[in-house]
Formats: sequence, C-alpha cells, structure tokens
Amino acid sequence: MRNLLFIALALLLVGCSQNAAPPSVPPPQTPATTVNIADAGSISGVISFKGAAPKMPMLDLSADPACPADPQPQDVVVIKDGKLANVFVYIRDGLSQTIFPVPTQPAVLDQKNCRYVPHVLGLMAGQQLKVLNDDNAEHNIHPMSRDNDQWNESQMPRGKPIVKTFQHPELNIPVRCDQHPWMEMYLNVLTHPYFAVSAEDGTFQIKNLPPGDYTIVAAHEKFGEQTMKVTVPPKQAASANFVFTPEKK
Repeated sequence: MRNLLFIALALLLVGCSQNAAPPSVPPPQTPATTVNIADAGSISGVISFKGAAPKMPMLDLSADPACPADPQPQDVVVIKDGKLANVFVYIRDGLSQTIFPVPTQPAVLDQKNCRYVPHVLGLMAGQQLKVLNDDNAEHNIHPMSRDNDQWNESQMPRGKPIVKTFQHPELNIPVRCDQHPWMEMYLNVLTHPYFAVSAEDGTFQIKNLPPGDYTIVAAHEKFGEQTMKVTVPPKQAASANFVFTPEKK
C-alpha cells in the first residue's frame, strides 16, 4: 500500500511540473560601450555660403507696443563675410551600441526683444528645456512636434521659467509664438551629445568624440542639408567644411 501511494504521489508531481509554465527569461541586452575621454577626438569646421545671398524682408514687430518699434532683420538667413550661421551640425551614423548620459543641466531657450534666442538649439532626449522670457511682452511657446507631445503654454512678461522635456529624438521641430507670428525657432532632439550650431563666423566644433568613422550632417532650414564622411583619429581633430549655395528655383 505504501509503495502504491508513493507511486501515485510521484505521478501527480510529474504531471504538475509538465503543466507548469516555463520560467520567463529576460531578452539579452546589447552591452553599451563607454567613451574614453583620454582617446577622444573632435570635429571642427566652417560653414560657408557661395553665391548671391537671398534678400530677406525685415520684420515688423510694432504690432505689440512691448516689442521693438524699428524693423528687425530675420534669423532665417544670417550670412556674414561669406559664412553661414544657424546651421545644425550633428553625427548621424557611427555611434551604434553607445548609450550616453542625459545632461543634468537644461538647454536654455530665451525670448529677447520678441525674438527667440537662439534661433537653432540642440538637446538630448530626456534633457530639460528651460524657456525664459526676458521681455515685457507676454509670449506663447508652441513647439510643433511630430514624434513628441505638443504643448502650447503662455508665459507672462519676465515670468516664471517653463521647463519641459522631449522623450523622443526628433529633428527640426518648429517652435512658434501664437501671439507674435514672426517668432520662430527650431529644436533638434538627439540621443547623443554630438551636435553643434554654426556661429556668425560659420565655425562649429563637436568635442569628445570617440575615434571612429562617422557620417556628419549639416542642415539649414532654407538651404537643405549636406552629409560628409569623417574619420576621427584618437586624440586628434578632424576637419569638416561645408559650402551652401542659393536655393534652386
């Protein structure tokens, strides 16, 4: 009898083990590499413009008494001595399997004299965007994003900063002020910190790049984008110069 009970119990345990769901196994994760700053290099260059610069009409800001009364130049095309400003330069390819920490300091967008400053801004996904208002005018900040949540928020004159984050990478996000239609700038959200905006003299620099082969992009809101293959040697500076021309009609 004892033997029969033992056999029955064993059969019952086997049946339960066969019906039990197999333990879940987490999917394998691709290990992330880290950047060795001691071996890092950089990419620097100059953005030039060749040809006749388009004539941009002056902006009339006088509709709001709190804004400048005199006509103001646009920020769309800023060319000085044959050099082009406000070109967003970033690494498109070559950074696979690398995870970069999100900066703890926010990217800052200001509003001065009823204009956005800067006109082009880059930040990382998850990094805070801090919006200031140094004007005596009320503004309305409205990013027209496609892959991130849109928001539309008013800000009183010299009011409290607005702090937001963009969770997904997205390029060329127009930011507009619904109260002042001439106000527009562009945000660029990336998953890495390797980007820059050309200054008034056309210069840019991307620092602390790990050695490797990259595709670098220079993008302008009016003149389109250009790409270039660049090799960054260890502890050295690579060069990438771009030349933009007028739009084709």
